[in-house]
Amino acid sequence: MAEDPRYHIRVDPDDVGKYVVIVGDRGRVKRVAKYLENAKEVGNNREYFTMTGEILGEKVSVMSTGMGAPAVEIALNELATTNAKVVIRVGTSGALQKHLKLGDSVIATASVRRDGVTMQYLPPEFPAVSDFKVANYLVKAAEEVGQRYHTGIVYSTDSYYGRIFDPESHRKYAEKLAKAGTLIVEMEVGALFVVGKVLGIKAGAVLTVREELDENGEYIQAGEEYEKGLEKSIKLTLKAIEMMILDGWC
Repeated sequence: MAEDPRYHIRVDPDDVGKYVVIVGDRGRVKRVAKYLENAKEVGNNREYFTMTGEILGEKVSVMSTGMGAPAVEIALNELATTNAKVVIRVGTSGALQKHLKLGDSVIATASVRRDGVTMQYLPPEFPAVSDFKVANYLVKAAEEVGQRYHTGIVYSTDSYYGRIFDPESHRKYAEKLAKAGTLIVEMEVGALFVVGKVLGIKAGAVLTVREELDENGEYIQAGEEYEKGLEKSIKLTLKAIEMMILDGWC
């Protein structure tokens, strides 16, 4: 018996739209889906909770993936067996630059691949880059909704707590990336861009700054400004999808 190609996400392929928003937190799925028309649950298994609704009559899906690159890799491979053509991650991040403020949106153009997943696909010389048109739509949408945004390179890591075990080496590595202009640290975008490219999925990402650096290099975390910014990141992502639909793109 052949393995179910959607063993983990457990969705009917016809229930998934051409445009898919992925989030980490299951609780964030409904936060996105509330802006869709006729939204309904179409899948719920493990970390993968999926809802599908409509924008201008076009199916749009929202799926949670949990945290980290391996879960995103599974989601992308299984979404590739559905109608999904465009996948945009709405996530959170920690600032590596002091000019980034809580609630700002970072539209990722590329990722520093410090994860294990993408090395199973391609050597480190292969770049992890956003789909150019997806990134452009996200920029236009950010301007339309009036959200403060930045574009640039992000740092994708597999470890959340490794910096506590070996703070010195992690600090030096992050400082080197920051010196080169890397904007934020997060955990999924490298896999999204590389695996998406391999599978022929057009991928993009909007990361809300959840941790801001103060003048002493210490983090200020979350709060009201972050929550407002996350809501605007959601709105700009859906506005970008609306623009794609109006243009008949993809």
